[in-house]
Amino acid sequence: MSVRASHGAPAPARAWLLIGWLFAAPVSGQEIRGILSEREAYEPIALGTVTLVTSELDTLSWTLTDRRGFFRFDVPEAGGYYLIATALGYRAVRSELVEVVREDPRIVEITMVARPIPVEGVLVEARAEEPEVAGLAGTGFYERAAGGRGEFIYPGQIVASEARYTQALFWGLKTVRVHQMSHDRPGPWNDVLVIPNPAGPGYCAPSLYIDGIWVRELNPGESLADAVPKESLQAAEVYVWPFGVPWQYRGQEGCGVILFWTDRRPS
Repeated sequence: MSVRASHGAPAPARAWLLIGWLFAAPVSGQEIRGILSEREAYEPIALGTVTLVTSELDTLSWTLTDRRGFFRFDVPEAGGYYLIATALGYRAVRSELVEVVREDPRIVEITMVARPIPVEGVLVEARAEEPEVAGLAGTGFYERAAGGRGEFIYPGQIVASEARYTQALFWGLKTVRVHQMSHDRPGPWNDVLVIPNPAGPGYCAPSLYIDGIWVRELNPGESLADAVPKESLQAAEVYVWPFGVPWQYRGQEGCGVILFWTDRRPS
């Protein structure tokens, strides 16, 4: 999924043909105008649903795209907003935060990946799913999750969780145990994550990657909750060695790997 927001023309090859429409309508207050299209062919997606939500993910309004894939929103005030797009036969997507400036229209492109719908006889069923988060798709998270070789914590689970710190998000996973620790700075944020030892009984400490970078060790006095605050965490993946561990994250020990993806990755 790709989302671009600009004050100028959209970037894809045929998008310049749409500039006239995007800027033709008079501006009243703050606006978001955009195009919904298929990623590979850049074909417009008609009758897709686009939902406008606040930065706190509260729904404000929704609209359907026309035959040219166009949509438009009047927003109540300047600030940050997300757009969630769904369409039959496509993977749902959520945009990056779109910053709206007073009396200035924002031009947004949202591209979607086609997802074939299984057909059994004449029955076609489309199930609702959590939308992709812009930027996270580029890490390969969704492709690995579709493969099903590890355990995955999705963005929606993190948003909905009442956990106050990162380690608590892992309670209930099959392959992870939250090992409660006692340190100089007492508190649950000092808990560590361990997984079953593939070489013998008990548990072992997995290799940790934050935004694709191996963390050799945490800083003195730092806990996992400090290194990866729940507020910045977008998703996580757990793999037990050696089965299913992605080749680029083989880790530095024969135990397993936990990958953390945050919103602090450079864009």
